[in-house]
Amino acid sequence: MNMDSSKKYWPLEDRINKTFKTSGSDNSGLNTYTYNEIGYRGDSIHEKINLLTVGCSHTEGINVSDNETWPFYLSNELGYTHINLGYTGRSNDYISRVTSLYVRKFKPSIVAVMYTYPSRREYWTKYGPQPYTVNSWGYFDDYPNHHSHITELSNEYNNHQNFLKNHLIVQLACNAVGSKLVWNGSFIESEYTDSKRFDGDYFIEERHATAEENKEYSNKLTTFIKSSNIY
Repeated sequence: MNMDSSKKYWPLEDRINKTFKTSGSDNSGLNTYTYNEIGYRGDSIHEKINLLTVGCSHTEGINVSDNETWPFYLSNELGYTHINLGYTGRSNDYISRVTSLYVRKFKPSIVAVMYTYPSRREYWTKYGPQPYTVNSWGYFDDYPNHHSHITELSNEYNNHQNFLKNHLIVQLACNAVGSKLVWNGSFIESEYTDSKRFDGDYFIEERHATAEENKEYSNKLTTFIKSSNIY
């Protein structure tokens, strides 16, 4: 099935158990996007899941095929089944929410998180969780009930505290089920760190990574995981 390439986000409910092909931004050819029973890339939820990866479009793998994302490369190098919970345009609020939900469900050995831009938020309406990007590229302008007060509250101090809150939620969720956490802070605009942070020189500005860049990052992350008693 060919997907409308002009559509910037793809609701989970529209992509459950579907495969789409769409051209990348560089027009290099069609990329394949295969989604599982809960609308994410990766393996079936009916398998024992060893690896969860969580993030925004940099994790989901925009403009690359299923076998060219960094989560795919990482799962291959570790020999793990995986589910890629990356979702375009989402926030660190989203990351902590879905991490908490799915580590309880799957109890993976490793959770690899790539945090996103700290100005993003998630808020709730009767339609469920909604993404909000302060420096919006226009991706979500058709969502109902955008709230100007989210923009008004966005500053470096509030954004940093929001990141720390979400990081703590992720840590507690992983600890509760015995999953080992590794995380990337390339986009968080903060020097905060701990022994589980590994950025691996991954910072792709104003575009998404190529297959080669994803492979290079995955190689570095694999080395870090295996040398840090995470694997």
